[in-house]
Amino acid sequence: MQRGTDTKPPPAAPGPSTAAEPKKSSRIRTVEGLRGLAALLVVFDHTVEKDWGLGPWSQQNHGITVFALLTGFLLSSRFLRARLDRRPAPGGLAFLRARAARIYPGYWVALAGAAATIGLGSMGPGDLWRVLTLTQTFGSDTPFEGILPAWSLSLFMSFYLALPVWSWWRRRTDRPGEGAASLLRREVWWLLGLVIASWVVRVTSATDPIAREPAFTLFGRADWFAIGMILAVLVIARERGLAPRLLALGQMPGRVLLAALGLTVAGALVPVHYEEVRDQFDTAAGAALLAGAVLHGPVLRGPQRWLASRPARALGRWSYGIFLWGYIVQKLITQTSPGISTAPHLALTFAGAIALGAASWRYIEKPAARRLARRPQNRPRHHPYPSATPA
Repeated sequence: MQRGTDTKPPPAAPGPSTAAEPKKSSRIRTVEGLRGLAALLVVFDHTVEKDWGLGPWSQQNHGITVFALLTGFLLSSRFLRARLDRRPAPGGLAFLRARAARIYPGYWVALAGAAATIGLGSMGPGDLWRVLTLTQTFGSDTPFEGILPAWSLSLFMSFYLALPVWSWWRRRTDRPGEGAASLLRREVWWLLGLVIASWVVRVTSATDPIAREPAFTLFGRADWFAIGMILAVLVIARERGLAPRLLALGQMPGRVLLAALGLTVAGALVPVHYEEVRDQFDTAAGAALLAGAVLHGPVLRGPQRWLASRPARALGRWSYGIFLWGYIVQKLITQTSPGISTAPHLALTFAGAIALGAASWRYIEKPAARRLARRPQNRPRHHPYPSATPA
């Protein structure tokens, strides 16, 4: 999931301002808080597991879904704005360099920490390179080598590689003199097609020749990113005066949050063997949560104010480390205190994950991103390539 090169927290906007977006109200002030919430959800699910009667609920991908939706939303915005303004697309190599600088340093340190404490899972011959490069989901092997939650980082890596290609292809289909409304409308239809194609891949297991479980690959999970990209289209359309009614969701975030909770609870009540139905409920819940947060106007309301608060923004900055170290802390506590009950286990895991996440951001992620993704001095520096993945 992020912060451009993540050297100037907090990155509150999904992309640089343009002449058509001069108002501060176009800033997405809730993104950091959503990122922090997603990281805490991942830690919660891994720690609680089947306790407190939450087994069916905690087995769903709540935090990862939100991270993926946010990633599609934020990263696609910069490419789409460039298309609308008839500007050159962001450089693909610069984009990937910024993503690598954001992901790998913190991940490699956490990987070393896991190897020294809880050990690395499912490591077989030849797996080390896949784990180090986050390519676990690129082949037919299981995606759970190394740190178990890192399968999602490998999925996000797939999206990073695909996004510049998608943007290049969509740009080639633009018509000379085409208006913004027409371009955005066509983009929504193509993204809806991507959502349907992803669903077909999952239900037919179309990736069997290259991957055992399509749900862990970009082919089977493109719907997460595509829905986030659709929300980016809607936000940009609203900013340009093309869809003013979309503010309605942002004006009642409390109701939208309750709807998201209802959807995810409904998914948990569906029998486990109806995995695709459960997944659709959870995806709809994440989409509702994101829509209620990012479609805000100049005045933040209810939950939007919580997400834009200073503590929430701090958690968002630390979210990548929380995501990585939460699993390690949880497993380490289990190994050292096998009989610990769920409540203290969760409290200690949260405390350890937040502390290590803050340290990771301060001493590893921020300095590494500043050094490795530094841009030439003659280029503008407004929030390049923001993302919301755990990375």
